[in-house]
Amino acid sequence: MKRNIILAVVLLFGMISCTDKKEEKQNEAQKIIVKTIKISEESYTPELNYQGTAFAIKEANLGASIPGRVEKIYFNEGDNVKKGDLLVSLSGEMLSQAVIENNAIKKDFDRVTRLKEKGSISQQDFDHVKAKYDASIEKTNMLRKSAEIRAPFDGTIIKYLVKEGENFLFSPNLSPGYSMTSGIVSLMNLKTLKVKIDVNEKEISKINKGQKADVVFDAYPNKIYKGVVANIAPTLSTMTRTACVEIKIDNSDLIIKPGMYANVSIKLPEEKAIFVPISAIYRQAGTGEDYIFTVTNNIVHKNPVNRITTIKDKVAVNGLKINQEIVTLGKNKIHEGSKVIIKN
Repeated sequence: MKRNIILAVVLLFGMISCTDKKEEKQNEAQKIIVKTIKISEESYTPELNYQGTAFAIKEANLGASIPGRVEKIYFNEGDNVKKGDLLVSLSGEMLSQAVIENNAIKKDFDRVTRLKEKGSISQQDFDHVKAKYDASIEKTNMLRKSAEIRAPFDGTIIKYLVKEGENFLFSPNLSPGYSMTSGIVSLMNLKTLKVKIDVNEKEISKINKGQKADVVFDAYPNKIYKGVVANIAPTLSTMTRTACVEIKIDNSDLIIKPGMYANVSIKLPEEKAIFVPISAIYRQAGTGEDYIFTVTNNIVHKNPVNRITTIKDKVAVNGLKINQEIVTLGKNKIHEGSKVIIKN
């Protein structure tokens, strides 16, 4: 009997001890302190970011319609020229022959014109001489144009492909990425540039002509060039599923050179989203899944979220609701169902 009483007392003390330990654990859980904030929607301007390369807005390899010898070059490489300026003169032997021939045919034409007025020649004979004279004029004009290379637009002399005294032939210029046509002199308009970027098929619908863009070149990382979307290719590459988009920028100071590497940010229409501090996001170890801990009546809930964009120290996410209370400090001490004390 005495032994049974002792056992009962031991069991009673054990039960009391277990109860005390349970209460102690609950008390410890209730002592978890976190900081929280209430979330709201904020306006922001989304951006699409790309890498691209600068090109001249206009470029041309200028040549003649017939081969010939380069007689005179009037500007140096690097010189700026105006539209219509004479850049190169070619040998004029064929032009001289054409002029002499034209003068002779003109005399015949003047003579038959007088005879036609007197009625001394048939209409057929007159038309025959007139056709020869018209053809001679066209030939002379063509050779005159071929003997002179003039600038078709304002620009900069980039390079002479044929030197003075050399013969011009129809051989292609093989500078990668630039004009591939045959020519004597390469001319580019460098005061306005276009930056070419490749946009994938998922994003091309978000880009329209006239959209603003910020362009930063690796060579000048502290300077932002303001650009505008000037052209969007009507088709996509079947290999890369991308379309070429051109951003036009001003280069009046001629600092940027064709071929330079650029980073382009295209501004999209303003949107609204729920932003949270980047420190509030909990990344599940060993996965790419992100979570935010919310608190309702001092009980923690684990909410999966997806990142939309990051701006400075804030992240726009979906998966949360306006006015929810989220944990910003102490997230590493809690889990689903934890009881917490909020101290802000």
